[in-house]
Amino acid sequence: MNTLTQVRFHHLFGAEWIKLRSLRSNFAILAFGVLFAAVGAWRLGGHVRVAPGAAGSFNPLSYPFDQLTWGFVTVLAASFGVLAMTGELSTGLIRTTLIAVPDRRRVIAAKSLTVALVMLVFGLITSFASLYIARQALTSQLSGLSLSDGPALRAALLSAALPVLGSQIGLGIGALIRHPLAAVGATWGLLLLLPMLLSSGTLGLGVITEAMPLSAWTTLAHTAPTATNQSPTPPAGLALTLLLAWPLAGIAVTATTMASRDA
Repeated sequence: MNTLTQVRFHHLFGAEWIKLRSLRSNFAILAFGVLFAAVGAWRLGGHVRVAPGAAGSFNPLSYPFDQLTWGFVTVLAASFGVLAMTGELSTGLIRTTLIAVPDRRRVIAAKSLTVALVMLVFGLITSFASLYIARQALTSQLSGLSLSDGPALRAALLSAALPVLGSQIGLGIGALIRHPLAAVGATWGLLLLLPMLLSSGTLGLGVITEAMPLSAWTTLAHTAPTATNQSPTPPAGLALTLLLAWPLAGIAVTATTMASRDA
């Protein structure tokens, strides 16, 4: 019986989970992400003062799902993906894995799925906590922040998907660059600094902002404040395509890079 038939996919999944669980610093990053989002929701919601009859000029979803806060959460998730990949590449542990399972596609699929599931749990905890905290802070002023409300539930679920998206991008960058510090820096530049520069008009390419993950999320989750000076966002159909395309692109880069380069 050869190696490929001996090692089933659930064995690979279990092995990837053990690798992730052993990197406790990564989970400290996620704990910080939950805390950061919760504090952000409390800070934003706690400082809102709505005049009588003016509630219609506020978007309650913009407080638990603030774009800057969730941009940071997404980058943290992407950093988790980077470290999950580069930690194995930089130590040479990947060679041991590939000796046991030469089929790199199965290894990448198992790693991608494991990281995605961890990020989904992280995203759900973070989004539901943010929604609850903002609801408590805004109870006497704004409504529409209960999970029984369709828009709030949609925004929470779409927000929970952002860390999944970010983690797959991080895996791709980690596979491409391989050096942990350089890969994390590239991730922050792509997902946080570049969108800020684009939206500010510094580069004169503001329209490209529409293609960034957070812009697509803002469109679908309806989390933009009601102010008129917002960054451009794509139409709903394009936004959905972008939210699917970004993680798929990350997976494609990971698979292509791992297949074409030596471990």
